[in-house]
Amino acid sequence: MKKISLLVINDHPVVREGLTQVLDRFEELQVLSSGPSSYQVKELVQRLQPEILLMDIQSMASIYQMATEAQSIKPDLHIVLTSSLPLPEYQRIAERIGAKGLMSAFDDPEQMLAGLKSVSEGALFFHNNGIIRTLVQKHRDGINGRLEHPLSPREVDVLCCVAQAMTAKEIALDLQISVKTVDRHKANIMNKLNMRSQIELARYAIRNGFVEV
Repeated sequence: MKKISLLVINDHPVVREGLTQVLDRFEELQVLSSGPSSYQVKELVQRLQPEILLMDIQSMASIYQMATEAQSIKPDLHIVLTSSLPLPEYQRIAERIGAKGLMSAFDDPEQMLAGLKSVSEGALFFHNNGIIRTLVQKHRDGINGRLEHPLSPREVDVLCCVAQAMTAKEIALDLQISVKTVDRHKANIMNKLNMRSQIELARYAIRNGFVEV
């Protein structure tokens, strides 16, 4: 059986060692190294040539720079990010840098193994997706129920995303609709609110409590 080679990078010693010990017990995985610092990513990837880089999203170094450098050395490298908090913005960061997955550093080990195997097979794994969407939807539903406005529930979704400076592509991914549909919703929102720019929309959303700042 071919093992999945894994490089673990985390700036927090307790979390790093815990992840390494737990994952190294699975016969499907081969933990090549547990990097003591995010600043050593480039060197370790070059030397060890792992299949998957499991990296903390809250690393001291720039997550974007680390991902770019690591993939420049090994283009077929799969990056999976870990986080202690299931925040919506973390999934967007993961998608921007081309990461194949995002999971909690405190997930059940079996769930982490399942996610790493999925990534190794070419799939995406965002374990906290359902939790994130539930939290975001709960907030949006609250907005729909307590504020008077001319927008449809889906237009409120788009407005909330615009106020968070999300691009049309990011909004489409978040709401699972097409970019064209996003653009159409934006145009409808601007028409209903008599506004001309996304900056005006963001200000309106913040001023009227559609998003928290």
